[in-house]
Amino acid sequence: MTTNKANPQLVRILVEDLGISEDDLRPDASLNDTGLDSLALAELLPERLGVHLGDDVLNKAATVGALNTLVEQQLAAQEQQ
Repeated sequence: MTTNKANPQLVRILVEDLGISEDDLRPDASLNDTGLDSLALAELLPERLGVHLGDDVLNKAATVGALNTLVEQQLAAQEQQ
């Protein structure tokens, strides 16, 4: 994923904490293909970003780009509160 369009904190979580190669972070990359540990991600998102995405929501995010969109939407909603 081009990191200039991705949430930098999400990229940091995916690369540094979950060990996903930055080269694999294309918007259309399947989360399954990246080897993403969704349980670890579900724990890290609230800790690092204050974003709570349930398992059902994470399971609907089939791609890296979709995950980024969900995170951005949650962050925007939090800012409006």
